[in-house]
Amino acid sequence: MSTQSRKILVPFDYTELSNNALNYAVLIAKTVEANLVLLHVIKDIKDEAEELKKLQVVADTTSQKYGITIEPKIRAGVIHNIIKLMAINIDAFMVIMKTQPPRGKEKFLRSRSIRVMMGSKIPFLVVQEPPKRLAFRKVVFPIDFRKENKEKLIWVNILSKFYTSKIFFFKPGTKEYRVKANLDFSRRFLEGKNIDYEIISGKNNIANASEIIEFAHEIDAQLIIIMLSRKISFFSNLFKLDEQSFISNKYKIPVMCINPRAEVHKYEGWY
Repeated sequence: MSTQSRKILVPFDYTELSNNALNYAVLIAKTVEANLVLLHVIKDIKDEAEELKKLQVVADTTSQKYGITIEPKIRAGVIHNIIKLMAINIDAFMVIMKTQPPRGKEKFLRSRSIRVMMGSKIPFLVVQEPPKRLAFRKVVFPIDFRKENKEKLIWVNILSKFYTSKIFFFKPGTKEYRVKANLDFSRRFLEGKNIDYEIISGKNNIANASEIIEFAHEIDAQLIIIMLSRKISFFSNLFKLDEQSFISNKYKIPVMCINPRAEVHKYEGWY
């Protein structure tokens, strides 16, 4: 994707939380030289013209204030389907959207945020608060036994082209060979790109979301990068998905969520 065509999609519903997402998108767009696409999803297509006028005001005001190009778009349909389709249609660099703790049935089924992100080949940055920093200086990167974690390294490399970041590899306290192999590969990858890093060992033998989130808070991290599970079932949600713990973390640290992609699974040195 060329710099000129790079686009960031921002789902927008006029709430304070979606304003926070827009503020993040503005900062990132100015850094990576991207245009914004502001998307509002409606229930009935007959309201399209009126809603577009309303959204155009937000786009014009923000564009004039920050000097970036913003294109408003109105679509009718199911929110999580529309967001994924729009991201594909505009070849989005990333999607930046609000998130909030799951409510009601969402505590046992998939939250709205996870339903939107599942299956997308485009990364999602989910936020709860307005930006506190101008850049992602400290990034927490959980390491586990899954081979799909390589996709996160690709995005660490992409972000490093725009930000001078330090990566904190957080590994479980196990000596399991797949975890060790993935950590060794990740370390070599970052060294080859001259990216600063530090390795942190957790107290638990398996990846623990609460422990990682507490560490991220202690170091004042600006971002956590996670890999979504390939399959999310009713039972995995019932026993509290780590994904949801990260996404709606109590410290409101932004989280980049990446889906496994089949074309990057086979990679020499990655187990």
